[in-house]
Amino acid sequence: MTKAYFNETQRFRQIWIFLIILITIGGWGYAVFTSITAEQETEKARSDLTMILLSIIPLALIFLLLKLKLATRVRNDGIYFRFSPFHRKEKHIRPDEINTFEVRKYKPISEYGGWGIRVRGGKRGIAYNVSGNMGLQLYLKNGKKTLIGTQKPVELQKAMEEMMGKEG
Repeated sequence: MTKAYFNETQRFRQIWIFLIILITIGGWGYAVFTSITAEQETEKARSDLTMILLSIIPLALIFLLLKLKLATRVRNDGIYFRFSPFHRKEKHIRPDEINTFEVRKYKPISEYGGWGIRVRGGKRGIAYNVSGNMGLQLYLKNGKKTLIGTQKPVELQKAMEEMMGKEG
């Protein structure tokens, strides 16, 4: 029987992201509106359709942003995480695959180039993060490194200690 130690779901909800999107939509909306209401020529009719179709892009970005989430669970049989909608299934790391771990403060931009699914290869490994600067750093026995962002570092540390049997 599996025992759950930790559960967290994070979403992109930073105000600055939504401000950029709103400004972009506003600009595109204005361009579409002025293009449609301007006096039409035959050539211009085609550009109107193009503008309308291009307006779908920022709406799709907003939809994607609202759907993005990082779900992390720690159970006695391992760590499960999923970065939706990019991962169809949860990724699973078993305790016997983990050499060591630490919950640490990191620099998202300088260490990984920002937030999201960030691959830095070699020295840094891969990071899954949504916001903030705290994460669970896993040093795997196969030599790979994985960082999973968290907004609950103390609870995650306790859960990892429980799962690993006080090792770490």
